[in-house]
Amino acid sequence: MPWPIEYFHYIPAPSSIIEMMPGAFKMMTQCAAVKPGENVVIACDTHKMRIAEVLAGAAYAVGGIPTIVMFPPTGAHGRQVPKPVVGACARADVFFLPTSWSITHTDARIEAIKSGARGTTMCEVTEDVLCTGGILADFEENDRVGRRLGAILSRAKTIRMSSPSGTDLRGEVTGRPVQYETGLFREPGQFAALPNSEINIAPIEGTTEGVIVGDVRLMGYGVVRDEPVTFHVHEGRVTEVNGGKAADYLRETLAAFNDPTAYNLAEFGIGLNPLCRAYASNLDDCGKLGFGHHGIGSNYAIGGKVRAPCHIDISYKDAIVEFDGKVVLDKGKVLV
Repeated sequence: MPWPIEYFHYIPAPSSIIEMMPGAFKMMTQCAAVKPGENVVIACDTHKMRIAEVLAGAAYAVGGIPTIVMFPPTGAHGRQVPKPVVGACARADVFFLPTSWSITHTDARIEAIKSGARGTTMCEVTEDVLCTGGILADFEENDRVGRRLGAILSRAKTIRMSSPSGTDLRGEVTGRPVQYETGLFREPGQFAALPNSEINIAPIEGTTEGVIVGDVRLMGYGVVRDEPVTFHVHEGRVTEVNGGKAADYLRETLAAFNDPTAYNLAEFGIGLNPLCRAYASNLDDCGKLGFGHHGIGSNYAIGGKVRAPCHIDISYKDAIVEFDGKVVLDKGKVLV
């Protein structure tokens, strides 16, 4: 079944730079607050060079000193990038990581944050993402909502996320840090995944139990609205994956890693951005208010203990979120 995409065309021509510039400028100002003289590192793969050039132009316009570092696509979400890329990010004041495959859960992002840089990853980013949808949001308001929810989550012992389509997953989170990927990264060590806006947390390894029914998107595969994927989770691991071609893709992908850590249930993610589009991009789907997602594989980058060869997200709509048995978010309605 077809569905509309709000931005009616992609522009594979130089004119797209003009349309992307307002979004890129917003990233430099409201989101990152880039200051004159700051070193802005833009690390991209070969598929995202034009987006990197737009970000560099916006950084230069506000007085930043942009440097573009380009590398071949890694071929897997969460796979490590070349060490020179890690080094460049670690020496930045601000970093932007527009890539085909996610490098959020890699040393490039981790070492940058450890060194006091601030920045954003932008996995599976498409050019229209800088033009419409989530990038139009008020990220300060998203941050306020996220901080409200996160303050409660930081004191919680358990989290449960469910949906009318069949998701029902529980995990223990005592002592685990809340990650505020709300879209603002103005202070050293802050991080985002623009134009996604979310909070997330790594459950304690071995504690997650339940079922995930992904009916929005499987990272790396695409939209699964018409072919939901069902994950069975026991003692913190994905034990079974059922569905159509998307499920086949995931089973084959995970098996190819030949590493048991790839099956770790790594993350509970809660979308915050009301302007994100549904089914338009991975960034929109992970960050849309009312949507939930879970990561499989690495969680060492978000406060967990597992360093896996991947991190793959599955997202679903109409999420109901509970902290210690209290519903705090019901299908996009914030209750706290």
